[in-house]
Amino acid sequence: MMRDPRELFWEDEGLTEGLTDEEAQFLLGWLMDVAEDLDPAHLAHLRRLGREITRLARDYGVPVGELVQLVERTTKPRAFGF
Repeated sequence: MMRDPRELFWEDEGLTEGLTDEEAQFLLGWLMDVAEDLDPAHLAHLRRLGREITRLARDYGVPVGELVQLVERTTKPRAFGF
């Protein structure tokens, strides 16, 4: 049985390490929204994407919201259920 994606995201400290509370909440909310319509087989990829967004935000000071918008604009509409 697959674990609840929300549980996986909340427990993964690497998803929010170095982010402000507001950025962490935004990122986790976005990941959970995407995960709702995603095939469970792809959750590991979504988690990796979240970690990369966090790394870019932390290392280069790019706001999480801007990185999420970039992902949404550059992915195929069906890739993440948008």
